[in-house]
Order: sequence, then structure tokens, then C-alpha cells
Amino acid sequence: MINILFGALVAAAGIIIVLVIVTFFVASAFTLWAAKIVKVGNVTYGRALAATFLGTLAGAAVYFLLSLLPVVGFVLGIIGGWLVDSLVVKAIFATSYGKGLLITLLASVLAAAVAVGLTLLVVAVGLVSCGL
Repeated sequence: MINILFGALVAAAGIIIVLVIVTFFVASAFTLWAAKIVKVGNVTYGRALAATFLGTLAGAAVYFLLSLLPVVGFVLGIIGGWLVDSLVVKAIFATSYGKGLLITLLASVLAAAVAVGLTLLVVAVGLVSCGL
């Protein structure tokens, strides 16, 4: 019984690790796409990977610190994390802060739009398969 439970736990952890890695590469693709839309020079997938990784780490650190504040910490944490993430994007792509902020915003909007579209597609396929 313990072996089965442990095996299921290891399998779930493996699936989560794979999903985090895949999400990182997909988020980097959205960052690359947003940087090309904003027309930033010297854009590569490697820079997008670095911007996504370092920006996420810096933004998460700022979010964690600001979210410790009572009442408004959650909102300030999200805003502060996003602003710090755009500073990292600015530095890695060697562009202005406005373009860095636009890249961060656009990458988030593109990722959300694709996520909503895929969710609607899955729901539609589920409804069609049920005969609704």
C-alpha cells in the first residue's frame, strides 16, 4: 500500500516538473513573440529564455516581499513583480523601459489569450462529445 502511494506521489511530482519546464519554454516563446511585435533589435530565443527566467525570479521575489504587507500587499506584490520583471526584460533586450514594459504586458496578454482559446476549445470538444 505504501509503495503504491509513494509511486503515485513520485509520478505526480514528475508530471508537475515536466509541466513547469514546458510552461517555461512556452512563456519564453511568448516573450520572443512580443519582443518581435514591439520591434526590439537583437531578439533571440536565448535572450527570451533568460528574460523569462530571470524576470520571473526577480518578480517573484518582489511579489513575496510586498505580499507580506497586510491588506494591500497582494495587489502591490503583483504590480511590483510585474514592474521588476519589465526592468529585467529591459536590461536583457537592451531597450527602453517603455518597450520592456510593453513586451511584458504583451507577452502576458498573448499567453492569456491562447490559454483562454485552448480552454474554450477543450470545453467545446467536451460538450460536443457529450452530445450537447
